[in-house]
Amino acid sequence: MTLIRCPDCGRHISDRAISCPNCGRPRAAGTARAVPVAGFEYRSRATLFGWPLVHVIYGASDNAPLKPARGILACGNVAIGLVAFGGIAVGGIALGGVTFGPVALGGVAIGLLFGAGGIATGYLALGGVALGASAFGGVALGATTAPARRTARARSVQLDRAGAERD
Repeated sequence: MTLIRCPDCGRHISDRAISCPNCGRPRAAGTARAVPVAGFEYRSRATLFGWPLVHVIYGASDNAPLKPARGILACGNVAIGLVAFGGIAVGGIALGGVTFGPVALGGVAIGLLFGAGGIATGYLALGGVALGASAFGGVALGATTAPARRTARARSVQLDRAGAERD
């Protein structure tokens, strides 16, 4: 990438820019270079219900937003599918950083049936912070929660008290 001067305002702009970010002047049609995609895309030819069986997208161009991977099995920065893997994943079974779906596993997991992760919600929730009908974790809120483990010292104090009461 090199810097060039805008003919209108004189500011330095990237040679990859479509227009000047300062004044908005579009670059000449023949001078703009195509922006390479930093990553790749794979889409299977086989489809089911109009969706590819496998769709993988990684990366994006400099001037475009992230394009989601959409397929039965989807993998990418943003993934939507029956089984989805990605930074943001939405699907029947979703795995990734931020996940949504009936079964969600990730850093922040919002699941209808099952959620597991750092922060998890769902009918059955497992995580550091868990919220659900049955919740298990460091901070758990639900109709059924995991019993707190007693330390060895707490057990010995309880045994000493029980022994003292018998005497």
